[in-house]
Order: sequence, then structure tokens, then C-alpha cells
Amino acid sequence: MSRLGLIIQREYMQIVAKKSFIFTTILLPILMVALVAILPAFLANVKSDEKKNVAIIDNNPGAVYAAAIQDTEDYHFVKVSENLEGTDLYSYFQNEKEGQGLSAIVQIPADLSTSTTFYVYSDQAINSSLERDIKSALRPMLEQERIQSYGIDSLADIIDQCKVSLSSKSVKWGEEGEEKVSSAMLGEIIGLGLSFLTYMFVLMYGAMIMNGVIEEKTNRIVEVIVSSCKPMELMLGKIIGVALVGFTQIIIWAVLLGIAGTILGASAFISGPTDPAALSAAMSQNPEMVNEAMAQMQESNELAEIIQMILSVNYMQILTFFVLYFIGGYLLYAALFAAFGSAVDQPSDASQFMTPIMIIMVFSIYAAMFSIENPDGPLAWWCSIIPFTSPIVMMIRLPYDVPFWEMLLSIALLYGCAFGILYIAGKIYRTGILMYGKKVSIKEIVKWIK
Repeated sequence: MSRLGLIIQREYMQIVAKKSFIFTTILLPILMVALVAILPAFLANVKSDEKKNVAIIDNNPGAVYAAAIQDTEDYHFVKVSENLEGTDLYSYFQNEKEGQGLSAIVQIPADLSTSTTFYVYSDQAINSSLERDIKSALRPMLEQERIQSYGIDSLADIIDQCKVSLSSKSVKWGEEGEEKVSSAMLGEIIGLGLSFLTYMFVLMYGAMIMNGVIEEKTNRIVEVIVSSCKPMELMLGKIIGVALVGFTQIIIWAVLLGIAGTILGASAFISGPTDPAALSAAMSQNPEMVNEAMAQMQESNELAEIIQMILSVNYMQILTFFVLYFIGGYLLYAALFAAFGSAVDQPSDASQFMTPIMIIMVFSIYAAMFSIENPDGPLAWWCSIIPFTSPIVMMIRLPYDVPFWEMLLSIALLYGCAFGILYIAGKIYRTGILMYGKKVSIKEIVKWIK
């Protein structure tokens, strides 16, 4: 055990003591937030300052439809007043392209109200935003014309009044029948987030173990190390040491998330509704504050419901089982990465062994995504029981109160399979780390196991 502890300490400090680890641990959450929230908004605002000229040819009397099309940020619409009936549009486009820098022609036929089809001509690929802008401008006019064609007074107002916007509130009963506001979307977000976290960490740290094994084998350091310890101790030390690195990162991220949540909660509390007595006194002096007070009360009720939704989730249970599944899944896949890493001399040779693992992991994340809408369906159930997919897919089901016996069965199968894989990987590792200059096949690996 003393030798195993030394190996774990060496593997742990070899990664954590680097400045790059601290830098990436703090920088990675910021990059993730930037990629998810800031970057899409930034890219959406990156537009060209140059507007494209588009000619509008309206074949209807008075060009009523052309008048409804207004310039946008990307396009300047030129209304063509002359009658071009019988004119070759291609020749007209070529002439205007040289003169006015025309990029496209939009032709609105006389039967637009019945055919609901307009035509866009250009000598280049048509941008979908142009068609979208034209449709958004013409659709209200066509809808209004159809409403007026029925000859019913105030029909437009009647249709608007008949439009209904539905909202729903999920209420969850407790053990004694007490009602708690819950949110299916919150459960989906938590489950999908934990699935991606498990997928990312298992893949990232499993690859780190494999690269470390290949590096030590290539540098012949492993020959010196195994003279002082058993190969199984060396493999377990690597797996456990890298696992502690992963938990260190998770703890740091949890602390940063807690600090951020505390700051946001404090700011929301400070900027929240004022004291009721003070608000009532102010309202008596200024009746115009009634609407503002009602809006503040509505915001306060909405905030209270959101807080109740967040607190309705059993985070302690989810976190406990997440750690159990994460450890089991990591042990299973890390043992495979270490075993296959010992059987090759360089990372490029590991592709034949990595491909099946990657297929299983990619299938797991897709199964988790397709199980969001039906967490109790057959796909979610079987994939949460099978050891190779359960660490990722079960994360989707955890927020939805999975029966306890299913979780126990899944965990028992996961850890049973993980320890079995560790035993088999130890046999492969023991032979593979001292073999050089030979391309190992799967058939030969099976012989090592036997």
C-alpha cells in the first residue's frame, strides 16, 4: 500500500503542480460560458456594413406589395416603377448589376394572393435572410387581405381575441401530500449537464492515462518503475491519481459556482422589492406608484416560484449518485485506456483500440440526448442498466426520481463490470508495458488475457 500511495502521489502532483493545470481549471469555465452565451451573441452582431441592392418588381396594380417591403440592415430594396412585362429579366439584371450594383431581383406575380409564391432571381446563391425578410413583410398583408375577403366586420379583432397563450406549472407531491412547484426543464438541464460532464471527464482523463502510459513505455521509464512495484500497482496508481485530479477540478468548479451563485443571489436580494410598509406609505402619497408596485409584486412572486423550483430538486441525492456513477464509469473506461495504451508504442497505433470505445461513448451521449423527453422509456431504461452506457445515460434519469432498486441494480452491474475490466486490464498491462517494436493485434491481446 505504501508503494501504491507513492504512485498515486506522483501521478497527482505531476499534473496538479503544473501552472497550466491551475490556469486551465480557472479559465475553462469562463471559456465554456463565453462559448455558450457570449460568442453566439457576438457572432450574431458581426455583420457587414455594406447593404446589398435588391430590385422589387411588383406586377400588381399600384405595386401595393412592393410598398410594404422596407429596407433592412442587410438589404436596400429598389422599387422598379417601369413596366417590365415581356422584358428579359436576365438582361435587365446584367445591366443594372453594372450600373446600380444589383445583387438580386424579387418578382411579385399578380396572383400572389392565391399562389402565395414570389420569385427571387440572382446569378449567385440566394441568401436565406433575403427570402425571410420578404416573407415577413408580405405575410401580414396577405393575411389581412384574406380576413377582409370574408366581409365580416371586426373579424381581425375577433381572431386576435381567440388567440390563447397557454402556460403550465408542474406541481410535485411530497411523501405527505405537500405540493411543491417543480420544473421539467430544470430536470432536463441538470441531467444533460451531468451527462456531458461525465462524458467530457471520462474521455479527457482516460486519454490522459493512455498518453502517460505510452510516454513512459516509449522512454523506457516503466522498466525502472516495475522493478520496484508490481504492474498492477502502477496501473491502479495511475488511474487513482488521475481520478483525484478530476475531483480536484470538480471541487474548484463547485466552489467557484457557489461563489457566483451567492453573489447573484445577494444582488437579486438587494435589488428586490422594497419594504411593504414603506411601499404602502409611498403609494398613498403618489397613486401613480400602484402600477409599479403591482409589477414589483408580480416579479417577486415569479422569483419566489423560480426559487421554489430550484429548491424542489434533491441535489444531495443527485450529487451522491453522480459521484458513484462517475467513479464507476471512470474506473471502467480508464482501465481500458491504460490497457490499450500499454499495448502500443505510440498514440497513432492506438486508433484500432480506441475506435470501439469512442463509438460506445458517442452512442451513450446520443442515447442520453434522445432520452430527455422520455426518461422512463425502454431506451433510457436499458442504457441506464448496461454498465458501458449507464454512467452517462443515468444522469438524465436522476432528476426524475428513479426507483431505488433500479439504481442499486445499475450500480452493482457497473462496479462489477468495472472491477472485472480492471482485472483483465491488469493482465494486458503486465505484458504490454514491456513489449516493444511489435504491432499488437486484438487476437494477441486475447491470448495475454487467457
